[in-house]
Amino acid sequence: MSTAPSTRWPTLVLLFSASLWGLSWWPLQRLAAAGVQGPALAMLSYGLVGACGLPLLWRQRAHWTARPGLFLWMMLVGGWTAASFVMMLAIGDVVREMLLFYLAPAWSVLGARLLLGERVGPRRAVGLALALLGAWLVIRAGGPLRLDSLSVADWLALSSGLAFAGNNLTARRFGAVPVTTKVLASMLGCALLSALSLAVLHQGLPELSAAAALGVLGFTLLWTFAGTWTTSYGVTHLPAGRAALLILSQLVIALVSASIASARLPSLLEIAGGALILTAAVVDATPASAGERA
Repeated sequence: MSTAPSTRWPTLVLLFSASLWGLSWWPLQRLAAAGVQGPALAMLSYGLVGACGLPLLWRQRAHWTARPGLFLWMMLVGGWTAASFVMMLAIGDVVREMLLFYLAPAWSVLGARLLLGERVGPRRAVGLALALLGAWLVIRAGGPLRLDSLSVADWLALSSGLAFAGNNLTARRFGAVPVTTKVLASMLGCALLSALSLAVLHQGLPELSAAAALGVLGFTLLWTFAGTWTTSYGVTHLPAGRAALLILSQLVIALVSASIASARLPSLLEIAGGALILTAAVVDATPASAGERA
């Protein structure tokens, strides 16, 4: 069945956004090699866009001044999702970290059960089991399964997926909050958490060469601004299941492009684990009934 005219544009926009984020590892690793590490880049790029959006946030203050605790929570989970995502791709193995990040649907199922009281039916239970088995295979591919075998990038990937799930659950619980407020809260939270990371690591902002400054500006305009807002537009104007399936193309693009660029094929354990995680994400994204048309 062809795509309905009313959803064709949001579909194209979301595919564009997913492609951007699937390739985001490339500028992140190039900027890291130029001396602009993950926390500094996240603080500069997300902080700049968040600061520019402060007038919009102030116009929508009625939605968050009445619930300051909710606003702080959105800053925390949304901000850490972005900050840890930037840092994990800047320092880690793209294939491994993207697979661990995409455990987010499994965390969403568990969170919905624990926090929202939603029932986990047989279908989602199977998806959850597939995701966890896939994660075990991916982690096992790096060596013996021990906590100390996980790298900093691995922990960032796992925590980023967990925060992403928390962000999605918050959006479902408080659907009346405008998308603009949620996005800007995440950006400001990312900037603040990144600044805190720099302080904890006793690092300052790097001195930027002209080329590095242009790289930071390019990442800010193309990924932080355009990527974030096109994602928000797409998921707002498409059924949730279809949007989730389209976003999965981000994972495929990241895995294929990183493998080609590094000339490194994933191991058999990584391939098997990735297939299970991808299958679990499709199971989670596909509606169980015909209530949502494809």
